Amino acid sequence: MIVGLFGGSFNPPHLGHLLVAETVRDQFALDAVWWIPARVPPHKVGEGEDLAAPAHRLAMTRLAVADHDAFAVSDVEVRREGPSYTVETVRALQAAHPEHTFHLILGGDSLRGFASWRRPEEIAERVPLLVYRRPGAAPAVPEELEGRVRFAEAPLLAISSTDLRARCRAGRSLRYLVPEPVRAYIEEHRLYRA
Repeated sequence: MIVGLFGGSFNPPHLGHLLVAETVRDQFALDAVWWIPARVPPHKVGEGEDLAAPAHRLAMTRLAVADHDAFAVSDVEVRREGPSYTVETVRALQAAHPEHTFHLILGGDSLRGFASWRRPEEIAERVPLLVYRRPGAAPAVPEELEGRVRFAEAPLLAISSTDLRARCRAGRSLRYLVPEPVRAYIEEHRLYRA
């Protein structure tokens, strides 16, 4: 089975995430996309007070993908203490599922900062990178990643979790920006309020 690993804070998961995951799955003929909410996203330090608890983000991600047979959610990072480093996740999943071929799905903004990740060279040796372009991001491929990066021709949908959290704080609607079960969950648990 060919599996795309799609990690992130998913704080909250939104329609842009779903569109990217489906486009990459379809374009690269992936059998599945495993969504992996980070327990402690190492590159989102300034977001601390806005970061919903890992259990909430895991639950919302499960709700977001529930109606898609090729999407699944892994709690591998939520269960692990400390920062959620991709290299550790890839190692763990390859060890647990040697029968699968994994690819890493990431955004163009993440590719630009990829050199700052923990052990980026090992990640790129272990898994090919499937990169989707985000609005305003036209990343160049670093020389050390030549031949390890493929770009997705994904539609650009300018929805960001940061903006969605701001909408919540302002009491504005999230309808048609997040899946309806995610919107209901945010309301029920009063997440992202001031």
